[in-house]
Amino acid sequence: MLIVFCLSASIAFGAIPKVRSSYRIPFELTNNLVILRGSINGSKPLDFILDTGASTSVISDSRARDLGLKLEGKTGATTQGGSIEASFVKGVSLSLSGVEFPKMTLAAIRLSGLEAGLGRRVDGILGYDIFNRFVVEIDYVSRVVTFYEPQAYKYSGHGEAIPISVEDNTPFVVGMITEPKPIEGSFLIDTGAPGILNIAGPFAAKHKLLDSVPHTISITSGALLAGRSSGKIGRVEGFQIGSLVIKKPVVNFSQDTGGSEGEEASTEYGGLIGGEILRRFKLIIDYSRKQIILESRGTLSQRYEFDMSGMSLAAGDEGFKTFKVRALVETSPATEAALRVGDIITAIDGKSTAKLTLEQIRRMFRQERRRYWLTVKRNELSLPIKIKTRRLI
Repeated sequence: MLIVFCLSASIAFGAIPKVRSSYRIPFELTNNLVILRGSINGSKPLDFILDTGASTSVISDSRARDLGLKLEGKTGATTQGGSIEASFVKGVSLSLSGVEFPKMTLAAIRLSGLEAGLGRRVDGILGYDIFNRFVVEIDYVSRVVTFYEPQAYKYSGHGEAIPISVEDNTPFVVGMITEPKPIEGSFLIDTGAPGILNIAGPFAAKHKLLDSVPHTISITSGALLAGRSSGKIGRVEGFQIGSLVIKKPVVNFSQDTGGSEGEEASTEYGGLIGGEILRRFKLIIDYSRKQIILESRGTLSQRYEFDMSGMSLAAGDEGFKTFKVRALVETSPATEAALRVGDIITAIDGKSTAKLTLEQIRRMFRQERRRYWLTVKRNELSLPIKIKTRRLI
């Protein structure tokens, strides 16, 4: 996810640790996000998102308090959904399966909105500090991250090396919308974004991209750090990185006016490339050589899908087992079934949603022409509602 912190010059990154030439660490994949297990100052295991879009590493402010860490100072941060306030936790030691990062400074921010959108606990975010220290290989198929010492690293695979620029401590590539006419822009490689392709509003407006998209739907997303983000969802004919062409990807054309949109427009910021694209490759991020490497895993031609129910859900309560409708798409299966914002889905086809995760429910609603019987709690009522999914874009 795009998080750029306004750090003062006195805030330093963690000390460089002495490690062996490489470390392999298994990870959990949740909604296309890489979740690594680690600890702070020898704490119990904590879950961190590995995020190229974060200009520094982060700890949840509530988790910092739970661990008895001292929060100091305040600064601002720019995110996709707007701006947030952050404090700092200084001099902590981060451990990732034997890789030690002593004396780190972490930004402490509220992550509850992100947790609700993902349906799971998130204790922190691992950003620039990690990618600046190592060559990082993410194998989405094997679900293993490998950290390599840059001096000892030598790539020997068949992937394509693509130049990057590192701006505000985050990596950008030149990407191109291929039709109806080629349009180039600077795109953030964002392992912390679960979606496919996000186009910045000013970039889309300047190049009149929506004029060439035959059909879009409007949607509001809540899986953000700072409020909600609005956009129009559609498909473009193709998107190209290096020589790799992605056909008919789902695109979110951002409608946000806050945050850094004005600054992005002046620098020809095109948008961001998210995990639904990146997971189809073995991804290698190499800041020392100013490149990424994309190694095909045979899934590049796999169709990109979007929700087919017309509703956006958020998870809450302990264990993230309460699933509330937070937004609806007009003229969709959800609205036709008379679902409302605020409804709580308690069962699907007679199975309690307490036995499901938010990601499992989202997968169910990405299947075409499926009929589901929902049990919905609305105020004090329990309502049976039938919904039939269909493609919306």
